[in-house]
Amino acid sequence: MTHNEGSDFVSDKSYIYACSSSELEEGDLIECETNTKTIVVGRGEGTVYAFDGICTHEHSELVDGELDGTCLTCPLHFACFDVGDGSVLEGPAEDPLQVYQTLEVDGSVWINYEGGE
Repeated sequence: MTHNEGSDFVSDKSYIYACSSSELEEGDLIECETNTKTIVVGRGEGTVYAFDGICTHEHSELVDGELDGTCLTCPLHFACFDVGDGSVLEGPAEDPLQVYQTLEVDGSVWINYEGGE
């Protein structure tokens, strides 16, 4: 993507800045705060994913979990989620995670968050 294309989406208020690309290595998880919720970004299999930062099973911070490829394991009860679509891969969680579209442009990671800052 060229710099001009990147600036188009940055002016769209639904995108929020998450982190620089260099901060997010394979398997890393970084927490981002909005006015209303916590979102975590992670890099799995070379792709950047974003999802709600709290497990749907019990209140546990997913930034403390483990990302292996596209499988996120919750640190509390070891529920597993697919970060690509939020689906539950292994219980005890029953409800999927909310996931968000991401863009990586000009060395920055952006999250498409409706109602973002």
